[in-house]
Formats: sequence, structure tokens, C-alpha cells
Amino acid sequence: MMGRTHALSGAALFTAGAIPLHLPPDQIVIGAVACAGAAVLPDIDHHGSHVARTFGPLTRGFAWVVGKVAGGHRNGTHSALGVGLLAAVVFFSCAVYTQDEETLLTGLAITGAMLLFGLFFGLLPSKGRGRAAYRKPWHGFLAIMACALGAAGVGYTGYRWGEDAGVVLVGAVLILVLAAAIRPLNIKGIWDDLSPIPITVALLWFGVDLSVLPYAIVVGVVIHILGDMVTRGGCPLGWPWSQTMFGPKWFRTGDRTETRVVFPALLLVLAVSTGVHVGPYVIDRAETAQEAVNGT
Repeated sequence: MMGRTHALSGAALFTAGAIPLHLPPDQIVIGAVACAGAAVLPDIDHHGSHVARTFGPLTRGFAWVVGKVAGGHRNGTHSALGVGLLAAVVFFSCAVYTQDEETLLTGLAITGAMLLFGLFFGLLPSKGRGRAAYRKPWHGFLAIMACALGAAGVGYTGYRWGEDAGVVLVGAVLILVLAAAIRPLNIKGIWDDLSPIPITVALLWFGVDLSVLPYAIVVGVVIHILGDMVTRGGCPLGWPWSQTMFGPKWFRTGDRTETRVVFPALLLVLAVSTGVHVGPYVIDRAETAQEAVNGT
């Protein structure tokens, strides 16, 4: 799917899914925006994607590294194991920031579940294993070492500097997902790239409740993978054990099915679910105003 469709799917499906949860308005807004950004985030493995172009050479270089570690586009970042690794980083960062042990345990549980999920799909019998994730076997070893070193660095940072490290880690995550959410809007100038920075500073400075953030990010990444699975390429859920591309593969990215059916349908879902959330507040305000008028 195209970047704008991914972002819209994250916002629409999170907003719709939050209806039975009765979340506070601020949590719905934060969750919807974070989910929209996370629904674009797996494409950080490609240097030409929306999110890779956000901060110029900085994010392009990061995308190049991620692409090499992940084995190319639609490999590691589009797998169950990729979701698990992201969950570990995001939940750990938020746990350090909030000093909440339950958040850390939740992240570990999600990571473990995704590992088992990936193993299951990796060991499924199939007609073919698909193309190799890496050109040479030792490339995979280097990728594993890079992930291990990155995880160790994040862990040491949290252990060494505690809550201060949590602020930095959560700030970096926020900036990235906000930039990923805003970039597909194609706003002219540099404001779309710079705006996530002051927004993140304000959220952290005023101590806004960010407990929904890690959940929204993981949900957004899963939505991205599901979206790519319905396109012709599919996704390697069992990576790196198997390169089999799973999914119904109904249409091609950017064709009429996506632009004339999927995108409008997601817009409708977002509009209706937003109305469901906003409606009670509008009705309550109207009744209060009417009571005030009648009272006078």
C-alpha cells in the first residue's frame, strides 16, 4: 500500500477500535496519531519511503542501515519477529520513562508471543521458501549482532540514566512516529518535518499521559503488515526462518482498488468512528447550553 493509505488505516482502525474501550479524548487523539505514524514505520527499511525522507540524510542513512539489517524491503520489518523487536524497544522505553514494571512485562509478553508466532509461520510447509533474506549466510549473523548491540545499548541507557534516559527514548520514538504520520500529508515547506519536535517537547514538558503510546505503535505496525499482505507482494511473517510471502494478495499497490475502494472506505470508517467519539460530548454541551438558556 501507499504511505497515505497506511497512515489513514492506522488512524481509522485505531479510532474505530477504541470505541468499546471508552478512552479519554486525549488518549484517543494521541493513540490515533501514533498509530497512523506507526502504520507507515515499517517502510523505514526503504530509503525512498515517506518516513525515510523525513529528516533528510539523517533518516535516509538510518533507513539504509535498517534495510541492510532487515535484509531489504519487506523483510525483517514486515515480519512477526520485527513486530516483537519493535515492541520490546517501545515498551522498554515507555517503562523506563514511567518507571512502570507492568509496561515492561507487557512488552516482554508481546515480544515472546511474536517470536512464537514467527516461528510457527517460519516452520509451515510451503511450496517454496522464497528468495534469501541475505546474499551471504554471515550477513544474517551480522544483522543479529547489530540487533543485539542495539538492544544492549538501549538497555544500558535505561539502566544507567533511568528516567532521564526514558525521556530521551520516548522523545525519539514520539518524534519518529509523529513525523511518519505527518509526512504523507505532503505539506509544502519544512513545517511537516519540523513540527514533530515542538509537539514532542510540549507533550513531555507538560507530562501528558502517554500510556497508550506503546500499544498504539505496535497496533499500527501490525496494521501496516496486514495492509501489505492484501497487496500482491505479501509479507514474510516467518522471517528469517522462511521467506514465504503470506497474504491474500488481492491487488497491486496504488491501483484502482486501493485508491477508489480501500482509501474511501477507510475515510468513511475514520469519519464515522470520530463521530461516535465526539457525538456524546457535542450532545452534552448542547444540553448544558439549553439548560442554561432555559434557566435564564
